[in-house]
Amino acid sequence: MYEAGCERNLPKAPGECNVDQRSFKAYLSRWLAATSLLAPWTSNIITPLLRDSALAAAQSCSGGSDGVTCGQRWWDKGLDGVSDFGVGEQMSALEVIQSNLISRAKGPLSDANGATSKGDPGAGGGEAWVYDGEEMSAKDRKGALALTVVLVLLMLGTGW
Repeated sequence: MYEAGCERNLPKAPGECNVDQRSFKAYLSRWLAATSLLAPWTSNIITPLLRDSALAAAQSCSGGSDGVTCGQRWWDKGLDGVSDFGVGEQMSALEVIQSNLISRAKGPLSDANGATSKGDPGAGGGEAWVYDGEEMSAKDRKGALALTVVLVLLMLGTGW
């Protein structure tokens, strides 16, 4: 696995990967693992890719002064020599390695298999207004129209 937008440029310009790009492999690993669980027919394709990437990530996390600093270029044997290591490289390595445990995880819960979440139209903030099925009166419609016209005129006036 590699970040096509920047990693191939690393030997020439290590600064090509921004802070966000250094963690993109973590998200991809997590999404691939979740896909293999939610769509089991993809597991035969995804699992070997995650396994190979995890092995490569593990061997890239074998350098630095602490002996466990992770590199970004997993295709290099050992630490890749880029000097600006950070949380993105560590997070990506951790995520791809733990994604290999997805086959041991339970799938998401639903109403059919034990979910217990209840909806809250007030979003935890107390009682919320709930539509009770009554039709709007003519007075309500006129008020809504007047408010809409005023707001549109204010918006146009402000823009002008």
